[in-house]
Amino acid sequence: MKKILLALFATFSIFFTGCGDDVDSTAFATAKPYEEKTFKLTTLENKSIELTTKEYGVDFKDFKDKKVVFLNIFATWCPPCIKEIPYLIALQEKYKDDLQIISVLFKDEKTKEEMIEFKKQNGINYMITYGDENLKVAKEVNDVQKVPEMFMYTKGGVLIKKFIGETKPEVIEDYIQQALLYK
Repeated sequence: MKKILLALFATFSIFFTGCGDDVDSTAFATAKPYEEKTFKLTTLENKSIELTTKEYGVDFKDFKDKKVVFLNIFATWCPPCIKEIPYLIALQEKYKDDLQIISVLFKDEKTKEEMIEFKKQNGINYMITYGDENLKVAKEVNDVQKVPEMFMYTKGGVLIKKFIGETKPEVIEDYIQQALLYK
């Protein structure tokens, strides 16, 4: 029995010991420094929303220290995205002084005119953006691949919650309440 244990120990010790003390530095991933990026989203009303990504979240130039921002990445062909429109409208109305919902059209081939009509038909009271910058922002904030994906930011731009997929209105409202407590 001792011979078997010694043989096992000798065999396994080969796998767990190294020759020399050289470390192959290429075996470790190097963290690349964070790089801030600034984007300008365009609303259907031709207003520009400037935002800068930060390590802690996103600075929304026009809303910083003024409003909680709820960034909603969506598409018109997405059933859960369409389903959430009525409660996003209600939330925007209820918190109009403290909340700004910004919907970012994602991988949707609608023209600006079609999106204006979509907004009108659905009675949408929050901002919808369109254009090439939308995909860049979606990639930068979380490499979004599917919709809906939503992000709640405090008035100071700190990300406090990411929502993926269909989310209950009361859950979103709970996070709005939390975001309002922070700067």
